[in-house]
Amino acid sequence: IPKIKTLFKQEIHIVIKISKYYYLGINLRGGIIMKKFGKLMLSTMLAYSLFGCTQKAGGVKDGEFSASEKGFGGDIKVTLKVSGGKVEDVTIDASKETPDKGGAAAEQLAKDIKEKQSPNVDAVSGSTISSNAIKKAAKSAFEQAGLKVEDTAAKKGEDETVDTDVLVVGMGASGTLAALTASEAGAKVIGVEATDVLGGFGNAAQGMFAIGTELQKERYGDHMQTNEEYWYEFMQDHNSQLGNGSLIRRFVSEAKNTVAYCLDKGVKFYLSEMPQQIAHFNTDVIYHRWGGAEPFKHFAEQLEKDGVEVKYNTTAKELITDKDGNVVGAICEKQDGGKLTVNAKSVIVATGSFAANQDLMKETLGDTVYNNAMVIKGNQLPGIEMMWDKGAAKGELLTMNHGVVTKGAGEETVSQLSLNTPILWVNSQGQRFMNEDLLKDTVEFSSAVIAQGGLAYTIFDQTTADRWTDTTQPNTGSWVHYWDRFGIKDENGKPTIYHAPIDKDTWNTDWKALEDANAGKICQTLDEVAEYIGCDKEILKETIAKYNTFVKNGSDTEFFKDPQDLTYTVENGPFYVTCGHSGVLGALGGVNTTDKLEVLTDDYKVIKGLYATGNNVSGVSVAAYQNVEGVGLGFSLTSGRLAGQAAAEYAKK
Repeated sequence: IPKIKTLFKQEIHIVIKISKYYYLGINLRGGIIMKKFGKLMLSTMLAYSLFGCTQKAGGVKDGEFSASEKGFGGDIKVTLKVSGGKVEDVTIDASKETPDKGGAAAEQLAKDIKEKQSPNVDAVSGSTISSNAIKKAAKSAFEQAGLKVEDTAAKKGEDETVDTDVLVVGMGASGTLAALTASEAGAKVIGVEATDVLGGFGNAAQGMFAIGTELQKERYGDHMQTNEEYWYEFMQDHNSQLGNGSLIRRFVSEAKNTVAYCLDKGVKFYLSEMPQQIAHFNTDVIYHRWGGAEPFKHFAEQLEKDGVEVKYNTTAKELITDKDGNVVGAICEKQDGGKLTVNAKSVIVATGSFAANQDLMKETLGDTVYNNAMVIKGNQLPGIEMMWDKGAAKGELLTMNHGVVTKGAGEETVSQLSLNTPILWVNSQGQRFMNEDLLKDTVEFSSAVIAQGGLAYTIFDQTTADRWTDTTQPNTGSWVHYWDRFGIKDENGKPTIYHAPIDKDTWNTDWKALEDANAGKICQTLDEVAEYIGCDKEILKETIAKYNTFVKNGSDTEFFKDPQDLTYTVENGPFYVTCGHSGVLGALGGVNTTDKLEVLTDDYKVIKGLYATGNNVSGVSVAAYQNVEGVGLGFSLTSGRLAGQAAAEYAKK
């Protein structure tokens, strides 16, 4: 209490009820009293302000009040500034949303909420998920301030029933191509999409895997080294032969046809100058990157041309089966709360990643790692649960481990230098746990960090920091796993894998942001480093001493790091420590399928009329996400195209 008293100028009472008549009252200026209070005295004491908020008549408080809700890309924070019982200002942090959608919605809704003095404002078209998150967070902030929030429960919409040949649940990357190819095969198609955005996270993906395309033939000629046998064996070897062999084989063969299909629809691709990651430098370029802005605009035009009806803001809740267990439609919920029953001859479930489903993520990663992992993308209503309910076997669940990130300090701080450079890495025990050359592949080193509880630390000293901030040098001599990560050019104007020096003002500003977020620390001694990590200081010192010996001798006898990357010792304080969390782009798996994308039961029988695509399907990546550039989008688009053809053929029968 003496310490607390110095923090507050006003008198503060804390009242605890002990029995029906007696209360314990704590006055932070006057000590502790016990007294029998009447109801009037008690209510008067409870009305005292806490932490600088002034209580107004009617229960409204002045001050700042904040609340957060999960939006499309991450948490959205709404802050109200209340004065005189009125909302004077509304600020919305939607920095994790797409700038032209969620970001624009935040800007508009901040004005609307202030003008209307209510969280009950209209959602911004095209940004329903972000808008709903903002409105929900705003309502919580209003309630904190004691501001009245009118109940505006909308009238439930009417129920309706529609019939179709093929129903596509989820109009992301795979669902879009499934709907297109099913329609082109002569089927009547309806798509339902829980958001109001076509393409889902396909809009955020950069490119897809494919081999044998015309783009590759133009570059490599008739002697192109890329071949189906190599990549099939590559994927299965990384799966220890536990993958779905027939599905992988078909994917490897059909991906080139998906590229051709997209090009025919006016969607452009291009090949990078070289593979994106250092680990893949010895292979041909197989990563076909989107070559134009907003590729799903082209697909939307084609859907409209083909007569495919897409029902946005509509969420499938349950699959419908007939007496024989065949899937014959789905029950959905419309935005207005009305029920939509879709009777279909076949159903394609393409709802994508389950990364925002906390229960499934904890089941996949374990509680400890889940709390550490940075979940970037996901769907809160995965369709895999609907399929499980109708007898689908539970396939392997995986996360898309991809890199290591800091939390709370922004994505573009200098932490990206230390977290993407093969310097000294230690775990929570202060011990090395990997060959830092694993950073040449984002999947491999992210998985290594997952195996350490999803948390790791990089350590370097002042000598290294001085080298990284010496702007008189052409580069720092350290590489990052992406050759064009920072858009740095060499003396010939070519992209380079090396870091350019960072100016000291940026360095200092970024380190302050890291320390403020507890994502890094500048320590004067190794004892202080050990305290920050929470490890035994003698173990850490032994680790560093051993590592320094490896650097000086040019030979890592512990984890066999390439001598060329044994560059920086850790000797001269102060010491810089960065706390990194394993990055997770999304989640994979849920059901097993045939190579025609037909969903299977536990005894490997086909559930007739039911197909799955993209991230809903297990068997392409086993135990860990495939370290093949573009395999996520490549499989999503290709499996969608193949499933659409198969579902249309089944519907015709």
